[in-house]
Amino acid sequence: WMGHLAGVGATSAMKAVGSWNTGGAFAAVGNNGFSYNDNYKGKRSSDGIEKWKEKLVGIMQSAPKMGEAAFRSTWEMTRPMIVFGSDTVSKKERKERKEAWMHAARICIIGLVTYKTLLRSRFASISPSSYTARGSFARIGIPAPPNFNYATSSQRNTIEQIGKWWGCHTCGSRMLFSNIANKGVPKFHGDHIPPVSVAKQMNERWVRRKLGWKVSQKFYPQCRNCSNKQGGLLSKAISAGHRNLHSVGGGEESYFHGRRMRIGHMAGGLVAVLSVGNVESRDDIGENGEMRIAEASRARVLYYQEGARDFATSIGQRVENFLRSFR
Repeated sequence: WMGHLAGVGATSAMKAVGSWNTGGAFAAVGNNGFSYNDNYKGKRSSDGIEKWKEKLVGIMQSAPKMGEAAFRSTWEMTRPMIVFGSDTVSKKERKERKEAWMHAARICIIGLVTYKTLLRSRFASISPSSYTARGSFARIGIPAPPNFNYATSSQRNTIEQIGKWWGCHTCGSRMLFSNIANKGVPKFHGDHIPPVSVAKQMNERWVRRKLGWKVSQKFYPQCRNCSNKQGGLLSKAISAGHRNLHSVGGGEESYFHGRRMRIGHMAGGLVAVLSVGNVESRDDIGENGEMRIAEASRARVLYYQEGARDFATSIGQRVENFLRSFR
């Protein structure tokens, strides 16, 4: 939802000053002699650096107008949800409030679908990484042998490639500036998930013993620092006779990754592009322009909903026709 509002505000801000390539580009700035439009007959510099300086001055002078347009459009998008909070409103206002909340719900659904399907991210990766479970940065793992053996030579090579591409599954580090590979030492270890001591403890539970269920493990790439941290935590817990080793690496001991960028952080930007990325109006914002942006965004998102409904209907009809063919 925040990404959507940011997209609405950015679109309105750019519409407020016009396009970079049209005759209306920073028209107010051009009147002061700072226009960089090719059709402008006033002052123009042949030097590329000077032209970029003029663009920068134009942006700085237009910043208040852009900020005002962005605020008006985001307020128009959220106003019906905030102002009409009671039931003592007119029928028109109740309809407007309902449409605003339905639009917010559609945006949230688009965000969830984008995060899970397009960006292939997990909701569990939002929380800090546990040292004794699959980390927040885990993307690809390879099956580990059931006898708790270490990774083979070919498996280590595969883990090294996965680590170079996706990084450590606990902290996300790709070890880009590490030179240990030049010394013949791999950058990433094949980390058993769950760890061997955790898996053995889980296998000793009476339910698994009675039913013969064995814990399946996978190898994930893990950097040396996280591997040493994991080993230290488990060794200390085993010495203390901890009954639930699976929880040892979580809580206060987990790795906080809130300041590290991941692909899932692009969800808000993609939602902004999907919801307001191609607003048709090329006019200056002007009077009621923020309403045009908000209405265009709502119509665009509603179009996605209708398209998804038509697609689901067509799939249902095909399945029904296929089943009827066997009668």
